[in-house]
Amino acid sequence: MDASSYQKLRALVADHVGRAGAHLIDLVVRGERGTRVVELFIDSEAGVTSDLCSAVSRDVAQAIDAGREIEGAYRLDVSSPGISRPLQYPWQYRKHIGRRVQVKLQPGQDPAERSGKLVTVDESSIVIEAEADREEIRIPFSALRETSVKAPW
Repeated sequence: MDASSYQKLRALVADHVGRAGAHLIDLVVRGERGTRVVELFIDSEAGVTSDLCSAVSRDVAQAIDAGREIEGAYRLDVSSPGISRPLQYPWQYRKHIGRRVQVKLQPGQDPAERSGKLVTVDESSIVIEAEADREEIRIPFSALRETSVKAPW
C-alpha cells in the first residue's frame, strides 16, 4: 500500500472511529494483496469495550468495502492499544493518573529517562512522583519523546 492510499485509508478510518465516540490511536496495514491484515487500535476517555470494538469493526469494514479502499481479501482487527503502546494524547495521560509510568525524554535532556507515579496532567505538562526520592517533577509535553504505562506487577 503506497503512502497516499494509506493516508486516505487512515482518514476514512479515523472519521468512522470518531463517529463511534473513540479515537484512532494507530492503524497498521500489513501483508500483501489478498492476505492483508488491517489493525485498528482505538481508545476513548471511557475506555474500550468489546461492544465498541464490534461496532467500529462493522462500520469501518462497510466503509472500506464501499470505497474499495483495499483490493482483495483482508482481515480487520479492532482492539484497544493495550499497555504496551505509548501514550500520545493528554486525555490518555489523564486516564492513567495514579499509575506508574516510564518517560523517555527528547535528546539532550538529562536524565534521558524518568519513572514514577503519574500525579497530574494539564494541557501542557505532566507531573510524576519520582520513584527514587518521591520528588514531584513537572515535565512539559514538548520534552517527552515517549511515555508508557508500566504494569503493576
